Amino acid sequence: MKYPALLLLLALNFSLAAQDTVRLSLDSCLRYAYGHNLQVQAATLNREMSDATLTGAKLRFLPSLSADASEGWSWSNQTTRSGNVGLNGSLTLFSGLNNLLNYRYSRLGAEQSNLKVQQTENSVGIQIVQAYLTVLMNEEKLSYQREVLETSHQQQLEGEVKYQVGRLLESDYRLLEANYTSAQAEIDNTLLTIEDNRSELSTLLDLEELVIEVIPSTDSLRASERTVPTFDTLMAQARRALPDWKISEMDVEMARLGVGMARSSFLPQVSLNAGTNYNNGAVVSDNPVTTIKGGLNTNLTLGLSVPILNRGASLTQYKQSKINLQQAELQHRQTQIDLENDIQGLHIALQQALNRFRSTEALAAAYRASYDVYVLKFAQGAITTVEMLQQQDRYLSALNDYLQSKYNYILIEKQLDIYTGKEIKL
Repeated sequence: MKYPALLLLLALNFSLAAQDTVRLSLDSCLRYAYGHNLQVQAATLNREMSDATLTGAKLRFLPSLSADASEGWSWSNQTTRSGNVGLNGSLTLFSGLNNLLNYRYSRLGAEQSNLKVQQTENSVGIQIVQAYLTVLMNEEKLSYQREVLETSHQQQLEGEVKYQVGRLLESDYRLLEANYTSAQAEIDNTLLTIEDNRSELSTLLDLEELVIEVIPSTDSLRASERTVPTFDTLMAQARRALPDWKISEMDVEMARLGVGMARSSFLPQVSLNAGTNYNNGAVVSDNPVTTIKGGLNTNLTLGLSVPILNRGASLTQYKQSKINLQQAELQHRQTQIDLENDIQGLHIALQQALNRFRSTEALAAAYRASYDVYVLKFAQGAITTVEMLQQQDRYLSALNDYLQSKYNYILIEKQLDIYTGKEIKL
């Protein structure tokens, strides 16, 4: 983490106290979500449960110890009182390696649950990146729309003057009015879309009581400055960073341990039992009263248990564990294929997105320059209102394509960054 989580929480609390809006960078959103998103919290609880299971597996190597005490009375022709205090311990010396295999199995389970937390963070991270970039895209779109609105408003005011003095047809003036109204409506719709985007982002962060304002990057993104890494490079990085690979490998290893634990049920078990008891004797209410002297009794037992017949339960468990191993190996291979296909698909999609980003960037710049010229010509009366508005529509269409392709490229790039373990920032 670049900044301590405490600083982020303090910033959020200060923002909440000051207003209902908080400004967060993409990096801050991700770090906050990794600590507070409900899916991540659920995965973290599963990890704690696996840690507890591992602790239990370690404790199975320790001896068991118990203490007992008793005091009793019996009545017949006479009354007898007796007492006993004891301490007993038991240690399994050999359990067919079951305890050792169970410990290894639990340790892998704990490591795997930790990877599943990372896997959940990756999934949530992609959702947050998409929501955050959607807000950014629409806010950038809004800035362009406001420029067009200002131009349209100026044209409508000038057109009204020209119409009143007879220098502009009524139909052209109505077109200018409609264009201004349309520009206002587009801005209102974009503002509503941004509000919905922010709400989605707040939900992902579990900050629904706040309005999230995104912080745009100060660096301008140029398509000509971007390159696409090779597929082999991405695949090597993903193999090292993606938890999915390791989780799949661990599934196979845990299935192998399951076969070993099932096989251990056919082996004998050796246990050591030791105990010491103190009998404080007995008092018999007779005539006269008789006292029976007690004493200390110590025992040590080495036991051997050999399984002979349990109605096929061990054999069935062994066969099932071998099938589980085969299934895990097949699933591991399928996971490898799926992940390779995913990386390859994203690599191709990134290349295509960059190509489209480059082309739409050039087209948007060209149409913007042309639109500025048409606005100037219209102001000088060199072209008609229809010609100017047609060029404006072309520019806005090219601009929309540019923004869509730009943020689609960023989204794919950031998704690959998550898969390859890179720091996510704009």
